[in-house]
Amino acid sequence: MFKRILTSTTTAAALTLALLAAAPAQAQFAQPEEAVKQLYAFYGTGKTDLMGLPQDKKTLRRFFVPAIVQGWEKAELIDADFFVQAQDFELSDVTVAPAAVTGDKATVAVDLKNMGQPLHLDFELARGKDGWRIADARTPAGDTLRKMLARSR
Repeated sequence: MFKRILTSTTTAAALTLALLAAAPAQAQFAQPEEAVKQLYAFYGTGKTDLMGLPQDKKTLRRFFVPAIVQGWEKAELIDADFFVQAQDFELSDVTVAPAAVTGDKATVAVDLKNMGQPLHLDFELARGKDGWRIADARTPAGDTLRKMLARSR
């Protein structure tokens, strides 16, 4: 009997792995807030060994619309991390507000502190056939992720 249970468990595990392999490695996000929350998960809170958002193509494609990915690929020198508005970070009090959704567009407000300094960003997201992606982000002063990427060429 033990052998039969083990065989069933092994078969179930193999089937699960096959299904996972067939699925996209990292699908886009079902809710706009999730994209922003997952982005900030790369930073953590407090003092961490985390390095922020990875800038490899796979990660960029998961989080951003194609125009942002292309801007990142063309960028030569980025002085600061747009999402923390600094080169260094130690985040606290990260609050991601519920999305304001209009059709296939959404805005998600984020408030946080980086090294004790308050920061507010508004993320603009677009829904595609496979979920939500970040289309831009804006500071209260009007600087945007797209502008920063264009300046860095």
